[in-house]
Amino acid sequence: MNNDELRALNQKRKIYQIAWVTRDLEKSMKAWVENLKIGPWTVLTFTDQSLKYLKVDDKTVTEPFKFLIGISWIGDMQLELIQPVHGPTIYEAFIQKHGEGLHHIKERIEDGAMEGVVQEYRDKGIGVTQTGQFETDFHYYLDTEPKLDFIYELGNCPKLELTPDKYWTYPPQNT
Repeated sequence: MNNDELRALNQKRKIYQIAWVTRDLEKSMKAWVENLKIGPWTVLTFTDQSLKYLKVDDKTVTEPFKFLIGISWIGDMQLELIQPVHGPTIYEAFIQKHGEGLHHIKERIEDGAMEGVVQEYRDKGIGVTQTGQFETDFHYYLDTEPKLDFIYELGNCPKLELTPDKYWTYPPQNT
């Protein structure tokens, strides 16, 4: 592609999220609030009961797993903190290899285009390391780390209307 084609393509794309992995979600959220005034954080717990179709390295996960995520916003950019708890996920593997820190950047892809976009990456030799679905939200982590030194995620990024029993907020609401 020439530069004009790249500019035209990238004007249509949307980087939706930047994410970090941590060993202690609450400690990390507290640090972000106190040092950067970023918050509040919506905290979700993902398990084999809430996340469907979890696959790691193209293998369906059949054992129990659990990880926590905290989500906050700056403008229209979503920030995500992820704490692996147990079970096979790419989050624990990343921490074991690199330690805590920047984990991935996520691009929003329209539902109807997702299959084709994922296939374009596969055709370039970039596979999917993890995928799953929560409510109507699905994600594909691409194996871009060997080529780019970071993980690139694709997702449909729908606006979810979660009931209060599915999340908690940090810092807790003052009553």
